[in-house]
Amino acid sequence: MGEVAVEIKIMPEDMAGFEELKKAVVAQLKPARMAEQPVAFGIVAIMITCIIPDGEGGSDALEQKANSIPGVSLAEIVSVDRL
Repeated sequence: MGEVAVEIKIMPEDMAGFEELKKAVVAQLKPARMAEQPVAFGIVAIMITCIIPDGEGGSDALEQKANSIPGVSLAEIVSVDRL
């Protein structure tokens, strides 16, 4: 069994607590890579890539964990690539 790179787009509830949200994402998800992506009207999404073991339901569990972080409006998987 190998590993997969899961890219997730995280939309904040509001931009007021954006820096705290970034810290919470790093603390809870431990991404291998994190970047900011402007969306519109001053809203910025957090794009993260996490490396997880290749297994059934692994990316779904990661998405659910991201959605449970306080301050997250929506977290959705953008891509999954086998390494």
